[in-house]
Amino acid sequence: MSIAHLITLEEGHGDAITTPKSPELANIKTECTAVASSSPTTSRSKSSRARDFMLRLPTWLSSIPRPKIFIRTTSLRIDGAMADLSIPKLEEFPRGFPRLACFLDSDESFMVYKRFGIVFSRLLLNKQDEIRHMENKLRAMDQADNVDDRRIYLMSRSEDVERDPQSITYASSESRPQLLRLLETSLLEYSELLLKANQLKALEKPSSRDYRSVLRYMEKGGGQLFEEEMSWIYEKEDLVTLRPGREYAWLDGILERLLNLCRGKFVRYIFCTAETDARTDDIKIHYYDRRRISTCVTMIITIFILVLLMVPIWLLYHSAVHGTITRATDTIVLILAFTLVFSAVLSAFTRAKRHEIVAASAG
Repeated sequence: MSIAHLITLEEGHGDAITTPKSPELANIKTECTAVASSSPTTSRSKSSRARDFMLRLPTWLSSIPRPKIFIRTTSLRIDGAMADLSIPKLEEFPRGFPRLACFLDSDESFMVYKRFGIVFSRLLLNKQDEIRHMENKLRAMDQADNVDDRRIYLMSRSEDVERDPQSITYASSESRPQLLRLLETSLLEYSELLLKANQLKALEKPSSRDYRSVLRYMEKGGGQLFEEEMSWIYEKEDLVTLRPGREYAWLDGILERLLNLCRGKFVRYIFCTAETDARTDDIKIHYYDRRRISTCVTMIITIFILVLLMVPIWLLYHSAVHGTITRATDTIVLILAFTLVFSAVLSAFTRAKRHEIVAASAG
């Protein structure tokens, strides 16, 4: 095979070597390239070859196949995980109860539900009267057997269980052991209802801000419920929230309100995460990371307490150096004022009891 068969000329571009399709051709190509480069008539300068390579590079790069990338707005990749992290998104749920359920579960501030306090009271009253009626029957049985010849049934449970039905003188459809079993069942049901009602009553009521958020979402078509189905949201006095009652919950609300007013890239970078951004595409619904909000609130409280501790010390030191306070009364008034402010801060920002506030103020 001759060298002329392996080297072709392209018009306007000089020499170009065809791509070999076998190892033998590759070896011949290498030899040809060496011969061509050593020949003074067919050699090109290094700068010409480099320029030709740079001109062909974009074409080669564009011909490389690239993997397809699917953008999933509700999935996040976790390092080391086998699959993406799935985030429930409001718009992916059908309008109605499915979307409303997703909204109420999307943030702890929106977990507002009906307590059904009147229904619990009605059930408790009904069960209470049922037990009262059985209690009266039990007392009547005891009084009927409180005579000499039947008092043995009050003194021995085994005798009462093995008692001959013909010896029962009181009018009742069940014996005393049967009545006691019915009483046990009713009392257990009554106790369970009573404890559940107490637990529901202990739940906190939603704040005005959280209640308005849920109400506004439901009224503006977020849930798309019929008027009868959404009537429970207007019974505010019977609503409870599943949001844990943290000490600084109201301060969280103030901070979130300020963040909504000055919401921008910096605020979203500091207080939002990829998970919170993936929950909805609605620009009117704002989600913030609870841990970052709590951290910011803790820092605010810490700075405030440090200021209350350091400012009176600095004022007393400054007044002692410059002689601005000449009477002991002025010092006492200054200390008393900051002690009152410190007590007010403890009452407002914590759930400390009265004796704890007194002890902290005295210290």
